[in-house]
Amino acid sequence: MNERMKADRERQFEIFKRVEKEAERFFEQRETGKALPFWERKPIRRIGERGLGAEAAIDLFVKEYGEGLALNSGSRFFGYVIGGVTPAALAGDWLTSLYDQNAFGEMDCMDRQIEDEAIEGLKDLLGLRSDFTGSFTSGATMATTNALACAREWAAAKQGKSANDGIYGLERPVVLSAFAHASIYKGLSILGLGRNSIIEYGKLPGRDCGDMAKLEEELKKAGDKPVIVIANMGTANSGDMDDLKAIADLKKKYGFWLHVDGAVGSMAMASPKYRPLYDGAEEADSFTIDGHKWVNVNYDCAIAMIRKEHREMQYRTYAQTTSVSDHWTENTAIEHLGNEGSRRFRALAVWMALMAYGKEGFREMVERDCELAQKFAVLLEESGVYKVHKPVLINGFAFTLNKENVTDEEIHALERAIRAEGTTYLNPSGVCGVPHLRCSLSNWSIEEEDIRKVAEAVIKVGKEFL
Repeated sequence: MNERMKADRERQFEIFKRVEKEAERFFEQRETGKALPFWERKPIRRIGERGLGAEAAIDLFVKEYGEGLALNSGSRFFGYVIGGVTPAALAGDWLTSLYDQNAFGEMDCMDRQIEDEAIEGLKDLLGLRSDFTGSFTSGATMATTNALACAREWAAAKQGKSANDGIYGLERPVVLSAFAHASIYKGLSILGLGRNSIIEYGKLPGRDCGDMAKLEEELKKAGDKPVIVIANMGTANSGDMDDLKAIADLKKKYGFWLHVDGAVGSMAMASPKYRPLYDGAEEADSFTIDGHKWVNVNYDCAIAMIRKEHREMQYRTYAQTTSVSDHWTENTAIEHLGNEGSRRFRALAVWMALMAYGKEGFREMVERDCELAQKFAVLLEESGVYKVHKPVLINGFAFTLNKENVTDEEIHALERAIRAEGTTYLNPSGVCGVPHLRCSLSNWSIEEEDIRKVAEAVIKVGKEFL
């Protein structure tokens, strides 16, 4: 055995203690460091003929690269839609790496039990109907692609075709969305349906949500063609959401496939206070939950939820076999229902968090994040430096400088100035043609003191741009 590997095997517990020491250092950095430090590119480091050993490699990384770590798992990072990781989920993820299971999802293996319990736990938490099934993916993009692949197979079946035949000769389904996240376009590209297949049917004035009259016009225009409608449970740009109840009513009339993108806002369903915003979601054929957003588990985790009546479509798309001649059953391994054959045991972190905090814990987190988002918006507007795009619905919103004719250049300069100041990070976006910054309060550990610190810093920087 290689001498470095042999030495590391004998010192495994000392190596783990070194990782524990680094965790202490990083947690301290997360409290006091810059949210997203600028990184000055270094020459590419080459490996040596003789390795350093695990502890020395850890020390090298921490010394040379540790200060460049983004603190996006902390309570002051409001950019994009990033949750963080609860202590229970972090423990679950460390155990996932320790156990290193290849989670094929066979019925006679323990990993399937945990994955099924995690899916049922999410359904209970969010109040989802019992006939939804779920499978874990590496992120929301792949969960979305999984759901849309099922929709594509559904459209193919209406034309007497299947995944065995490929997409050539398939009449492309009509895809309708008022406002689709970029991952939707990516998924359609991967699936061969094409980015240009989406028809943006129209938004309500000043909103990021669909105009139902215009949606119905497009549905009538589609006639007998298969139609996929994509709706939003909260947009990343402004936190707006579609009228899911109205869309569900149209589904009963026109019989389309309804995919609901819940990557941003689905966790708000855990709160009775916000659950009415999502009436109609239960009529979805598929929807996406992003674990590493508001569920607050580590990156590399999302869930594609599919109605059980469509599980056959999922199987026929993803069966890991040369040709599909059989059918899905309750005993089908999960490797046949998603993008991966070999699968990380990513369900364990979700299971651990659900068991650790229960419905009460997630409900409190959701309501606290939403309440603090509203308070953050008030602080920004009361300063006179910023104006908020629209009232805060859940945990995210967009805002811009309180002046006329704000330019993209100004917003990008503002973004970099806030990043350089270091207290927080906020990313730019465009809402209804106007340059904005956007924020999402999705972290489990945010408290009122955090929003006050962030607001103070963002307002101070913003005054230089007026």
